[in-house]
Amino acid sequence: MAPISERMSSHRAAQAVIYADQIASSPNGWDVTVNFGGAIEDYNAYDIVAVYHGNDWGGTVNMFGGVKAFGNIDQLIRLSKFKGKVWSLDIPFPEYSKMIKPRVDKEPAAHPDWKQIDWHHLNTIENSAITTYSNHFDHGNSIAIGDSHGISMYRRGWKINSIPYKTLYGALELGLASFLSAESYEEIETYFGNIDIRHHLMRQPDPKLATVNLVKRYVDECRKMHRSHGAKVVRIWEPLPIENESRKLPKTGYYKGVPFYGSWKERNQIRDLFIEELHRNCGDGVEVFQWTSKLKNSAGELDFEFMEKPQSVHLSRAAYPHWTGKEWNLAK
Repeated sequence: MAPISERMSSHRAAQAVIYADQIASSPNGWDVTVNFGGAIEDYNAYDIVAVYHGNDWGGTVNMFGGVKAFGNIDQLIRLSKFKGKVWSLDIPFPEYSKMIKPRVDKEPAAHPDWKQIDWHHLNTIENSAITTYSNHFDHGNSIAIGDSHGISMYRRGWKINSIPYKTLYGALELGLASFLSAESYEEIETYFGNIDIRHHLMRQPDPKLATVNLVKRYVDECRKMHRSHGAKVVRIWEPLPIENESRKLPKTGYYKGVPFYGSWKERNQIRDLFIEELHRNCGDGVEVFQWTSKLKNSAGELDFEFMEKPQSVHLSRAAYPHWTGKEWNLAK
């Protein structure tokens, strides 16, 4: 529904490039091209089209400009004319044709380019596309699990299970092992807690006690994974530093109508306590991954320079600690 951005700072594009890297580094040795900016005009020059639906797909189509002025009709036109094999990455292929065509048909002022779409063949693609899971391409035996920030943990040879909007509290209620897909791993890394610090812990009657108890549960759960899944280490990532309150966020990052709860100082104190408790409780096969102080500005805030642009809460891919995939964006 939208081109993959060429910007290194795009969170959505980062997920696409990770998928591409997982496919390309698999034992099959696929030759992968990322369609940056929607520049590829003829998909039939390729054997397979792997369709990435965004890392925040919620089940409905959001078309900026509506059917009158939607700017990415050409994406669907090109796909509807593709005759080869189609993979739907990580989710079953949504029925875009059934979501969009009725809106086009009942709008007299719909953009004329909609007429170029082969709606019948697009629906055939939707029904025949093979749901393909990116972690199945990867030949490594280490995994990183986390919320939407979790994709920043990727490095070649690792599996990633990133669950948007998943709080640490919610993950613990389900059990961290529920996010694993195999019986054993060489290494396991976990990255939850940023959402809890941003929205939830300051809402508790005693935020400090709630933080202490949450971290203890977190470490205990990681210690269980260490024993039950044979990993030589389970590594917990510290929460990110907290950015200045002037940062604008999309409404998808709001909870109960606000972008955060508690002042920057209060949330930073909770973050410090969270990290202190991680270090106090870890051991016996559980370690802590510490963020570099270089991510902070002189005020001790997460510097906007290292964040997704132009807004949102995630790190820019250029600031990922293990892998940036810069070579993908430079390849033409």
